[in-house]
Amino acid sequence: MKKLKFYLIILLITSLAFNQDQSFDKSIKDTEEQINRLKASINSGNKEVEKLKTQSKKTKDIIELTRRNIKNSNALINAYDKKISLYNKQLVNLENAIIRNNQSINDIKKSYEIRSISLYKNRNNDLSNYIFNSKSFSQMIYRLKYFNIISEINQKSVNKIKTTQKFNRQKTSEISGLLDRVEESKNYKKTEISSLNQKKRYQEKLLKQLKKEENEVKAEIAIQLQQIDALEKLRKQIISDRKKYNEQQLASLKRIDKDIRNYKGKLDWPVQGKVVKSFGPQWNPRLNTTLDNPGIDISARATLPVKSVFDGYVSTITFIAGYGTTVIIDHNNSYYTVFTHLENLLISENMNVKEGQNIGYVSNDNIIHFEIWGNNQKLNPEKWLVNGN
Repeated sequence: MKKLKFYLIILLITSLAFNQDQSFDKSIKDTEEQINRLKASINSGNKEVEKLKTQSKKTKDIIELTRRNIKNSNALINAYDKKISLYNKQLVNLENAIIRNNQSINDIKKSYEIRSISLYKNRNNDLSNYIFNSKSFSQMIYRLKYFNIISEINQKSVNKIKTTQKFNRQKTSEISGLLDRVEESKNYKKTEISSLNQKKRYQEKLLKQLKKEENEVKAEIAIQLQQIDALEKLRKQIISDRKKYNEQQLASLKRIDKDIRNYKGKLDWPVQGKVVKSFGPQWNPRLNTTLDNPGIDISARATLPVKSVFDGYVSTITFIAGYGTTVIIDHNNSYYTVFTHLENLLISENMNVKEGQNIGYVSNDNIIHFEIWGNNQKLNPEKWLVNGN
């Protein structure tokens, strides 16, 4: 009955430990999944920031180019204004020249008219006197020629001025056409500047929006980094709690009330059988040498159970070549018992066992090798077993 109660307690503790381990594992798994999701989100956010930075750079380049175009267009308009001013001055000069030429033509015509009228009215007196009162015939001929030359010069002057007038009017018409085209180009540039300013305002607005989005993504990344930091702390805390819990559970499982050091010569034998090889140096006639045996070898039937010799904690179950399945039980205070050549084990690692509890069976080799370790030394088991030597 006592053994059944003990097994039920062990089962309950194991079940609670298993459930607690599952809870720890689930918490750690959930936390790590959250961390991985946040890391993925941060990675995506960083890519978005780089994309926004690239777009911002392109937008800045476009704004700079637009500003340069606006500046150049304004400079071009100023050049157009200067050209228009020069054309206007040239037109004024041409118009003034036309007015002066017209005045010269009128003056020549008026002078010629006055002279002609005067000569006509006084043709019998003045003209005759002027021509026929010459001192010589040659002088008379010269005076007649002079009068004709003056008339011819006046006519040539008038013709020349008229030619100049025609050129000036053509030039005026040409400059007026150029002036219209410059005005048209100027107005086109003004329209283009208006469009560029509108484009610049749009790009500046877009740049502001991109910067805002970049800051929002960075702020979100900062929050996610804080969340990751918090989750990392939580994960470390869970692992720490789990380690603490495992240590507490292990300490609970390893709790052994009796001290094996007080039971030297009183321990039960691990199996019923006969010692076929004692502890210490053993002569081997087949090898013709002395070999040291760290324990004792007990010959026993394969069907017999092997028992724990004292209360303890199963610290190790392993397989060792030449020894087969090996079990090590921890009895506290640096004391251990070692069993080899076992099969059909009834215990598992991290399990408490009681004195006399079956831990397995003798293997087909019909030999159980048994050792006792104490204070980092290999002790003679027969001195610790009841009725031993």
